[in-house]
Amino acid sequence: MRMPQIWGFRIWVRVCVRARVRVLWALLHPTAAISIVASAASMAAAAPNPEDVNRTGGGNGTTSSLAGDGDSEEAEGFNSATHCSELSRRQNEQRKQGLFCDVTLAFSSGGAAGGVRSCEFSAHRSVLAAATDYFTPLLGGQYSESLSRRVEMKEWSSEMGPDPETVEIVIQYMYTGEIRVSTCNVHEVLELADRFLLGQLKDFCGEFLKKKLNLTNCVAVHSLAHMYSLDQLALRAADMIRRNFHKVIQDEEFYTLPFHLVRDWLSDAEITVDSEEVLFEAIVKWVQRNLAEREKHFEELFRLLRLPQIKPTYLTRVVKSEQLVADREACRRLVSEAVEGHALRFESHKSADLEFWSSYMASFQPRFGQNMDVIMVVGGVSEGGDYLSECVGYFIHEDRWVNLPHIHNHLDGHAIATTESHVYVAGSMEPGFAKTMERYNPNRNTWEQVSNLTTRKHSFGLTCIKDVLYSIGGHGNFSPGFKDVSVYEPEQDKWHNLESAPKILRDVKAVSVEDRYVYVTARTPVDTDSDDGLKTITTRYDTESRQWQDMESLPLIDNYCVFQMAVATTNFYHTASCCPKSYAVRDEVARQKVSTRASDEILESLPPEVTSIEGAAICHFGEDVFIIGGWKNSDDVDKQYRKEAYRYCAERKRWTLLPPMPQPRCRATACHVRIPYRFLYGCQRYPMPQNLARQRDRMQQMQQLHRRTLTLRRQLQSQIEC
Repeated sequence: MRMPQIWGFRIWVRVCVRARVRVLWALLHPTAAISIVASAASMAAAAPNPEDVNRTGGGNGTTSSLAGDGDSEEAEGFNSATHCSELSRRQNEQRKQGLFCDVTLAFSSGGAAGGVRSCEFSAHRSVLAAATDYFTPLLGGQYSESLSRRVEMKEWSSEMGPDPETVEIVIQYMYTGEIRVSTCNVHEVLELADRFLLGQLKDFCGEFLKKKLNLTNCVAVHSLAHMYSLDQLALRAADMIRRNFHKVIQDEEFYTLPFHLVRDWLSDAEITVDSEEVLFEAIVKWVQRNLAEREKHFEELFRLLRLPQIKPTYLTRVVKSEQLVADREACRRLVSEAVEGHALRFESHKSADLEFWSSYMASFQPRFGQNMDVIMVVGGVSEGGDYLSECVGYFIHEDRWVNLPHIHNHLDGHAIATTESHVYVAGSMEPGFAKTMERYNPNRNTWEQVSNLTTRKHSFGLTCIKDVLYSIGGHGNFSPGFKDVSVYEPEQDKWHNLESAPKILRDVKAVSVEDRYVYVTARTPVDTDSDDGLKTITTRYDTESRQWQDMESLPLIDNYCVFQMAVATTNFYHTASCCPKSYAVRDEVARQKVSTRASDEILESLPPEVTSIEGAAICHFGEDVFIIGGWKNSDDVDKQYRKEAYRYCAERKRWTLLPPMPQPRCRATACHVRIPYRFLYGCQRYPMPQNLARQRDRMQQMQQLHRRTLTLRRQLQSQIEC
């Protein structure tokens, strides 16, 4: 009963004070005195008497007075943007200081004696229960942890247990929602997030590992992804391992994998490998790392090899003599069957009866991911002057031509070079494409455009030194030639110019030595009585000192250099494109092999008409040399475009004629590349790029319009004559 009395009294006092204020104002303004006094009297009369309020209880009177005073209409809401973050920050500070904590988290390992690492952290059970469902039943139910207010956590992936600093930042994350993850702690953060059911933090660790995924950690990341059920990360890591398995097995991380993972990878037909021989060596190395524990798994892993794909000499000299094979009868039998299969294949070829061998090999084809040797032919011009965007490849293992994806540009007189992971083509005689550069990724069987050249040119040299491309010299449609030297860095996708060469260099062919020196054969303009005013020269470029030195010839290191020097003075060589080749020999050794007396013995079995071809593509595969395409006559009216391809076999020391290309072409380029079998199997078909398809359609429309115009002119002329 006391509150209504107080409220009534306060209202009465407020009315009286307002009345007095108005009276004072009226004294200062006499003209308004009458109206003010009347208003004050009415307000006083309307004011409730405190005693009346006491008698009535004051309930309805108070409510109506507050509403009439306008307080509810002036009310505003307030929301502090920093209150929650500040609250969580203060709670975390209290945790660190041990204030109001009511639970202890004890982390320890189950390691051997002397190697145990333990740490304890105080926390607030209400905060932990609100942060994750892991602690809600554990601290709020009838478990012993709820009663003892102590949570013991053991059995970690590391024998020493989790790092205390990592545990601290994860507990802090549960308070504040903030954490900093690095490559050093992501494994333990992921393990703690999985243990404490911190879903968002676990997903963040998965995305973090995706960004950091590379060849050096993909095996470990793949294991983590499977361990913690990060499916998208596992797929990404598995794809990287599968496409780069030939590099993964060179890393020591692979040989720490357990048996079931090694078995799963060897069972995968999509893994990219160089050969079955490499896989055999990897299996032996994995077993020998822990012979006592892993020897029992050798036979099962050995059965996963595709022995018919291994050369018979390697089977008899290496595989059969390996102690792990010799000690097991089942392994010896598998080797004998593979050797016998090779013998039957040879006999079947001699008798022209391939039925048995075909049925035998049907189940032992190469893995779809096995890298196969291919001579890739890019660009060029075909009959009628049509530019070819189709790329083809000579599949050496099966002695046939296969289709490869189209390039995106009209390439003619372009340069080609190979790196460890890509094939680059650049330049063209076609002005609209003279600065373009593309690269081919064998693992994905795709072309992509990269940064353009700094100059429009063709017939220049392109070679790779320490994973960097060097462009040397060249020729322009309206220029006598170029001296420029430029460098392309694939990681930055940028070109930049270096100091120019001392002479103009056209029709450049290059080989590199010691991953530093570039030996160049080219033609340069001179004031002589020769037909074209060009002279063939050989020079050497030091990519470190950037100095040039004239040489007598290319170093005659192998058949490829010997062949080039044997035809160096012919128009066949001047108009041909030659793929660059890198040699691991020392430059001192290479200079000792420089000689003007190149033997022409390599040309003895080559048909004489081949050296009269122009616009051919020349490339190498090991010690073998390939000559592909070209045209027979230089007369533009009567060019005979060629499909023929020739191979010089170093083992037999003779030239052989290969199956003809699908289309005749000249002024193409060729190189050796290793492509996974999945892209060579069967008959592959690839669509033309949209930009070239649109250009082709426009050309066809223009040709139709031209033909119509000619027809109308003939009709009009005939009518005039009549």
